[in-house]
Amino acid sequence: MTALRQQLGLPEGKKIVLYSGNIGEKQGLEKVIDAAERLRDRPLIFAIVGQGGGKARLENMARERGLPNIKFLPLQPYDALPALLKMGDCHLVVQKRGAADAVLPSKLTNILAVGGNAVITAEPHTELGQLCARYPGIAVCVEPESTDALVDGISQALAMPKNNTTAREYAERTLNKENVLRQFIADIRG
Repeated sequence: MTALRQQLGLPEGKKIVLYSGNIGEKQGLEKVIDAAERLRDRPLIFAIVGQGGGKARLENMARERGLPNIKFLPLQPYDALPALLKMGDCHLVVQKRGAADAVLPSKLTNILAVGGNAVITAEPHTELGQLCARYPGIAVCVEPESTDALVDGISQALAMPKNNTTAREYAERTLNKENVLRQFIADIRG
């Protein structure tokens, strides 16, 4: 058991479905609670790490439903981020319909860099939806605000090898500083 896993009280022998970040309204994390309820009999633990205005409401939802497979954790120190991300068997990048950012969420760049298997809720026409279409295997892209789609996406991501080489290679090729600056300069000159 890794030291961080032990420190956070995440049981050995269960796969970790990880959400790390802001716990607010635009994420639609109620669907994560719904998915955890549907998957309660599987050897999974949903770790929701972070802070935000919606956290208390989600904690109440999980408590009212008696979900022992969800653990809410505080925001972790920045230096623990690589170990936290490597611990996840499935990473959730969840947003409500219409809330997809114009650029990649910063959390996704870190997930890709560690070769994590992400489930992204995004419509096909968004930047995130197009990323998944252009690079098959980089992540599992599912319909936003659908518990069925989220449960299916989590199952697909958990069936993938833990080290997602497509994600890692994309990050190395596309997201390193030199390549980003080179593309930025080319776009300015273009």
